[in-house]
Amino acid sequence: MTVKRLSLRFNLDRENDRKAWETLQRMEPGTVNKEIIARINGKDQIEVLRDFIRQVVSEELPKAVQGRPDPQTVQEEYSEEEMNILFNFLDSF
Repeated sequence: MTVKRLSLRFNLDRENDRKAWETLQRMEPGTVNKEIIARINGKDQIEVLRDFIRQVVSEELPKAVQGRPDPQTVQEEYSEEEMNILFNFLDSF
């Protein structure tokens, strides 16, 4: 069995570090490694899913809006701030 070790340091003066440390301390012995590995791999899956959603939306959205009002006309109906909120929301995928 090949084992690799990794050492982490937590700066308890930083809120995020402290929260992570406290979470690890509450976990059952022997589950920390499994949980960390699952979360790292889960983050990779989220990125893949996010990229897939972006691709599908970019391909399907133009088809869905055919026959709808001109986007320039729609954009004029909404403020720049409202459009930025919409685009920020879409970027969160």
